[in-house]
Amino acid sequence: MSGGGAACHLVRSLAILRNCKKTQFLCFNCQFSRFQSDLRVVRCRAVNPFFGRRLGLVVGLVCGVASALGQAVDFESQIRPLLSDRCFACHGPDKKARKADLHLYYRGGAFAKLDDGLVVITPGKPQASELYRRITANDPDDLMPPPDSKFKLSSEEKELLRRWIEQGAEWKEHWAFVPLAGIGLPELGQAAWPRNDIDHFTLAKLRKAGVEPSPLAKREKLIRRLSFDLTGLPPTLAEIDSFLSDTSPDAYGRVVDRLLGSPRFGEHLAVHWLDLARYSDTYGYQVDRNRFVWPWRDWVIRAFNNNLPYDDFLTWQLAGDLLPNATDDQRLATTFNRLHPQKVEGGSTPEEFRVEYVADRNHTFGTAMLGLTLECARCHEHKYDPFSQEEYYQLFAFFNTIDEAGLYSYFTSSVPTPTLLMTDAEAKQKIVAEEKRVATEEAELAKVSAAAAEVFEKWLAERPAKAKLPGQVGHFRFDEYIDGKLANLANESKKASSSQKNKIVPGKNGNGLQLTGDDGVNLGVGNFKRTQPFSAMLWMNTPHHKERTVVFSRSRAWTDAGSRGYQLLLHDGHLAASLIHFWPGNAISVRTKAKLPKNEWHHVAITYDGSTRAAGLKIFIDGQAAKIEIVKNHLYKNITGGGGDTIVIGQRFRDVGFADGLVDDFRVFDRELTDGEVAQIHDGESLAALLAQPAAALGQAERATLRDYFLATASEPYAAQLAQVRAARERVTKLLDGRGEIMAMEEMRVNPRQTFVLKRGVYDAPGERVGPGTPRALSPFPKGAPNNRLGLAQWLVAPDNPLTARVAVNHFWQLCFGQGLVRTPEDFGTQGKRPTHPGLLDWLSKDFIDNGWNVKRLLKKIVMSSTYQQASETRPALETIDPENLLLARAPRYRISAEMIRDNALAASGLLSRRIGGSGAKPYDLAESFKPIDHDKGEGLYRRSVYTFWKRTGPAPVMMALDASKRDVCRAKRETTATPLQALVLLNGPQFVESARTLGEQMVREHDNNVGAMVRDTFRTLTSREPSGREMVLLRRLHDEQLAIFEKDVKAADAFLSVGESRLANDLAKPRIAAAGVLAKALMNFDESVVKR
Repeated sequence: MSGGGAACHLVRSLAILRNCKKTQFLCFNCQFSRFQSDLRVVRCRAVNPFFGRRLGLVVGLVCGVASALGQAVDFESQIRPLLSDRCFACHGPDKKARKADLHLYYRGGAFAKLDDGLVVITPGKPQASELYRRITANDPDDLMPPPDSKFKLSSEEKELLRRWIEQGAEWKEHWAFVPLAGIGLPELGQAAWPRNDIDHFTLAKLRKAGVEPSPLAKREKLIRRLSFDLTGLPPTLAEIDSFLSDTSPDAYGRVVDRLLGSPRFGEHLAVHWLDLARYSDTYGYQVDRNRFVWPWRDWVIRAFNNNLPYDDFLTWQLAGDLLPNATDDQRLATTFNRLHPQKVEGGSTPEEFRVEYVADRNHTFGTAMLGLTLECARCHEHKYDPFSQEEYYQLFAFFNTIDEAGLYSYFTSSVPTPTLLMTDAEAKQKIVAEEKRVATEEAELAKVSAAAAEVFEKWLAERPAKAKLPGQVGHFRFDEYIDGKLANLANESKKASSSQKNKIVPGKNGNGLQLTGDDGVNLGVGNFKRTQPFSAMLWMNTPHHKERTVVFSRSRAWTDAGSRGYQLLLHDGHLAASLIHFWPGNAISVRTKAKLPKNEWHHVAITYDGSTRAAGLKIFIDGQAAKIEIVKNHLYKNITGGGGDTIVIGQRFRDVGFADGLVDDFRVFDRELTDGEVAQIHDGESLAALLAQPAAALGQAERATLRDYFLATASEPYAAQLAQVRAARERVTKLLDGRGEIMAMEEMRVNPRQTFVLKRGVYDAPGERVGPGTPRALSPFPKGAPNNRLGLAQWLVAPDNPLTARVAVNHFWQLCFGQGLVRTPEDFGTQGKRPTHPGLLDWLSKDFIDNGWNVKRLLKKIVMSSTYQQASETRPALETIDPENLLLARAPRYRISAEMIRDNALAASGLLSRRIGGSGAKPYDLAESFKPIDHDKGEGLYRRSVYTFWKRTGPAPVMMALDASKRDVCRAKRETTATPLQALVLLNGPQFVESARTLGEQMVREHDNNVGAMVRDTFRTLTSREPSGREMVLLRRLHDEQLAIFEKDVKAADAFLSVGESRLANDLAKPRIAAAGVLAKALMNFDESVVKR
């Protein structure tokens, strides 16, 4: 027996020893062993380790019902859940689903007098209460809930309602929606057990239940528990020995402080927040391309390590960009809102998915920060909680005002806007310096222009009689196809190409083209940078005013390329010219105020000055500058490099072509034409007429037109300075283009988007318009707060908000106890669980706020309590009275997280990389994921699991097998399973086998032939405690058996030791290393290695 079989044999044998000690067994191993006959009981409990607990729960419920008959009925824990579950569907907050205008979700409705004089609930009088009469009616037409509703009440539940009414029908508002108030500590009299305030609450509840707390945990278990809970890593042997030898009263407190100060603290806490934030390194959906978001993950780690106050932690993520003089870190924090899945698949409707992104932000905000199921109000009123659909969209409105697209770019690597440029201080200084230089050169250009008056007058006196238009790189008349091409009168070598489906028809000047809308006319010219001035113009005749029509573009695709390039579109008849890196947030765009008339020929031109500002972009119609409005004005990245490097008329990939449109006489210039030049091209005479007119007869406007023409075509000083301006702009663009970007939040700069209630939640069914707002059932919006995300953040962290602190404290309690005080952390509404210790939750929440939302202080208070430091061993009485440990009469026992299991193995072996931050690491198992990725080489294989590259459609298989969150949506709590696959992963996964054989090698090197010492230290390294005598015998026997096998079968040793990429020492005997490695692998699968106790 070797490898997995031997490890399985050892784990089961150790389990027998543990079972003899009446300690619960929970292991990960396969289902075959030569000790099967001895393990029937153990196997049963391994398959379902909670069987005994569930049996005890049933017994407890039965006893509880019986004993409750003589006790006061509690509204919060017994009546409200019953009303919510059975009555709210028809008589809850949803006004559209509400029947008989009966409101059972709030006090006023429950005690109301009905139209016929009956009273819903009459305190103290069940028989006079219509509610009780209807739930006990014999007539099916009167019986409530209706017999066909599947909400039937049992006899016990009806009796419970009767007794509640009889006892006075006490009514309390839902606990989670009541503002926090000062709460005193429970009176305990003389009690030595409490170590801090937390213990007053737990001990008071234990006394009420007649249960004694458990004794303190052994110190070895305590330091292991504490190390995992605060850093996610096991203690080293040196740390254990130091703690055991320290007998001072504050020894434990010093360990707590050391762990809270460790950089591993932030890495550990970040894992839970990444689940809440639905963090992944890819976009999701089918294509699931990689994305650059890991700097946000590193920010989260820094925030926890630096103990950023939790109110700031939330505020920065919601609205860091809106803070006064926002720093890059504060803006980076807002990436939290952009971590939802994003779409790129062809045929997708951009607006549909943009709305999904906003909804996802709304839901994540609700779940992670408020503990609410806001998604239940997207399509209708919330069925159980007092939140309307209108209020859902009022919250939605806070997140609906960023300039984002519904699809990311398939053909380019553009980051979906809005973005934050990733710059350091040095890069910022260089960018600012070059921007100042641009301003200086532009000011100098204005001086050159002003100083040209005398030279202009001389030119005016000697001006040419003929208008010359230099810089033309394309002139296409579209008169005929010659060898399938269309002539370029400006450059014969650059002919246009087109399918002859675009027909030659009579045009404005001779012939023109009638376009199909599916076949583009490629002009072969026009690949301009954003700093390059240019002009493009044509005669066009549109037969329609569609929502969207491409007249021409220099761009590979619409949504599939983020429209990178430049374009002229018709939007509902309005001409729109744009230069784009990624639409809509990284672009400049202008649109005509008037519509272009249909079925008429018009000359349309666009000119651009190379400034990257919308003010430098003009549209001309029939030789005159059109009145325009600025649509976008934020272009800061390149417009080239996305493919589609030349102008194409009438068609673009997956866009709406200029079907049946007519075009003629298309011209392209590599400079910005002046107004006079555009007019000259339109009518063939405007500029020539001015040139022919006597100087004395020229008006002021006419002189200005000629002056602009002079500067653009005849002034050498002006041309030289213009070149300097462009060079300065180019230096800025090179600095900007060389910097990475990350998705962030930023309010729309122009024309903020409006929000509407979406009927049935459908993106294209807008109803009533709404503005930003918060639910009326919660605290009021702060006076004077801005009506944007910053105001929302201020409302969220205001002391009178009843949810934020409670939800936060519950998250941190869950990190230490495996379960929150509220066991439904995602739902603090009426369908969620009530707190096991309401007073404790409120006291901690108030204390958390009063002490500056100090996370480390809160966690220290929790772990310093006697409640936390109890032993985890159960007692027969507790199994019956409190099988789920709701009373906190002992410390919890549960399997540690997927990340901790993997990191434990790496830390124990010494392979774990301690580097903080950086791009996602790719461990071995990603090569076997649903969408395989090559694994890393070297250090990347051994980084902490928080850094694991997270592919949304194919997460790391080891993490998935061990119940990590998939992170497709916000997850407040992970499910825990026990499956054979987990055993296979731990016994055979390359990461675990490599860690085991590396630990084995270390033990052989350290202890040489002292097998006893090697077994002892291996056991202590992986469990943090000393092995018993019987365990030592069993472990040594396993080692000796494996050594004998590997000495006989060197190939088997080589195969075992070849797993993984870390190097194997050549100075030690391979059979000895392999035997020690199998021993380590077996212990890595032992329940004390993977279960927190």
